[in-house]
This record gives sequence, structure tokens and C-alpha cells, in this order.
Amino acid sequence: MHTPSHIHLTDRTSIATGERTVNAAVTTTDILPGAVIDLLPPDVALIVRNLTAAQQSRLEEIRMRLHRPLELVGVAIARGMIISPEHLRHVMATVTGSSVYAVEQELRRGYVTLAGGHRVGVAGRVVVDEQDHVRSIRDVGSVNIRLARQIIGSAERLSAYILEERHRLLPTLIAGPPLSGKTTLLRDLARLLGNGELSSHLGPLRVAIVDERSEIAGCYKGAPQFDVGLLTDVLDGCPKQAGMYLMLRSMAPQVLMTDEIGSAADVQAIADVSLAGVCFIGTLHARTVSDLQSREAVRDLLRAGAIERILFVGRKHGPGTIERVYDGQLREVTAAWH
Repeated sequence: MHTPSHIHLTDRTSIATGERTVNAAVTTTDILPGAVIDLLPPDVALIVRNLTAAQQSRLEEIRMRLHRPLELVGVAIARGMIISPEHLRHVMATVTGSSVYAVEQELRRGYVTLAGGHRVGVAGRVVVDEQDHVRSIRDVGSVNIRLARQIIGSAERLSAYILEERHRLLPTLIAGPPLSGKTTLLRDLARLLGNGELSSHLGPLRVAIVDERSEIAGCYKGAPQFDVGLLTDVLDGCPKQAGMYLMLRSMAPQVLMTDEIGSAADVQAIADVSLAGVCFIGTLHARTVSDLQSREAVRDLLRAGAIERILFVGRKHGPGTIERVYDGQLREVTAAWH
């Protein structure tokens, strides 16, 4: 691999963004995690390392698509850097330790989790078995390195909406489009509840996280890579429905959390969790109340009274911005207290 001559990486990095060019001064402050930098091809790593500290802090994903420009989501598109098969082979060899079979189970789900909770998503030719189950992904044509960042304190503002007179925690759904900050809020809320920091009236609560896609706690070899609270237990890589029942039976949680619900099986498990006296808090993809009402499974959940707050979040003032709040009857509410 070599660095194209029209991308200047000595004193300044020039990143073409279409109509304009962003000149990023070289900085010696590398705030990106080594787990991410170490798997990048050398020329791509040089571009990323030479972003300013401010640009690195905005970087959300590093996307490499075969024969197309490098995309630094949240910063720019490096049009002078065209991704080659060698780039993708380098990333995959580093991620898998040159043994695809070692992470084959994870690749069946389309991604591999790194130390620190960062995730490498892949797309390419899918190999399926006779039952149309995904066996592996071959001939990788796209790689998406999603940076996992914990924003300590981001969920503190939720207390005004999900606590009933500061004493009772309300079962809650956090809704929003992809990259709206749902998981970031859920992660920090687990930390606050598990540490007893959301409200002095609650104290520390036993929190159980069913982390099917390893995104909430970012477990690596069984250990959460994020601070999810002192009294928090994590079931990593387990399907949500089975995981909720496992945690209910084995960990006696007071709060149970999971990400991206939606199926009828998820809803049934949540209803059973609610009947057991456990407060459920989770996320789902939805932009509007109409999106919620169009899903029969979610309507069933609301009719069962298993959800009492729905928070719609977006990126208006950064990821995790609370835009609308509704009760279990889909009536808009304001903060319960200030």
C-alpha cells in the first residue's frame, strides 16, 4: 500500500469533501483508541491519525468500500484515497488474526466486536446453508468500523422524565433513528442506576443487560468495556427473548435492559418481565408516534401497560437530544419535575 501523492500527509492532511476541501492540521494528540488504529491499513491510519483532535472527537465511523473513497463519518470523505482489495484484506486479517474460523460465529451476525466495545461490520457475499441460515460472509466488499464512545452523564437529564416524583422508575422505551444516540443513553442510564446515581431516593439497583449485539456494554472476552454500573450484570451475545428469561431466572434483576426491540417474541418477553415486577428499559428504531402505532407488536406492549414512558431522541443538539416524550397512552408529557 502507498499513500496517493495528491493526498498531502506531511504537514497537513487535505480531505476532499465534494464542494470544498477541509485542511486538517497534523496533531500529536491522538485521542482514538489503539484497538481501532492498529487494525487500519498504514495509509488509512495516517489519514485518521492526522485529523485534528476536534475532528477525531467527531469521528463516528470509518467506512471502507471496495474501489470507492474512504469515508470518515462525521468528518469528511477522503476522495483521494480509493479503497483497494489490499486495504480490506489488511483489515480482515487483523480483525480475525488471520483465522476467519476464530470469529466465524460473530461474522455470521455481520460484525466483530473489538476490545473497547468498537465494532467492525462487514458486507460482501453471504454463504447460506440449506435452511437459508447465514454460515459466513466471504468476498468482503465493505467494512464499517464503528467507534464506541461512552458519554458519562448523558442520561442524567432522563431523570426528569422517567422517575415518578423521583421515587418510582418508569418502564421506558428510548426511540429514534439509527445513530441518534439511543444506545449511548441506555448505556449511561445503566451506569447511573447500577451505581445509585440517578436519584438518591432509588439507591443502587440490580441491573441486567441483555446485550445481543455487544453494543451496550461492549463486552470483550466476557468483560464489559464500558462503565455500566457496579450492580450491573451483562449477558453478552444472547438473543433478546432467551436472554431476558435467563436473566429473570438467574440474576433477580430490578431493572432489565436491552437494545432494539421489535419482534413479537421480544414483546412477549417484556410483558412477562413486567408481570414479574421488573422494570424494563429498552430502545427501538422509530422516528415518530406513527411509526410506533404501525407496529402491532409495539401496540400490544403499550396495551399491556408494560411501557409508561417513550422518549424520542435525535441529533438536533448532538446525539441523544430528547425531542419528544410520551406516556403509555401516547400522550405528550413534559418533565415531571425540574
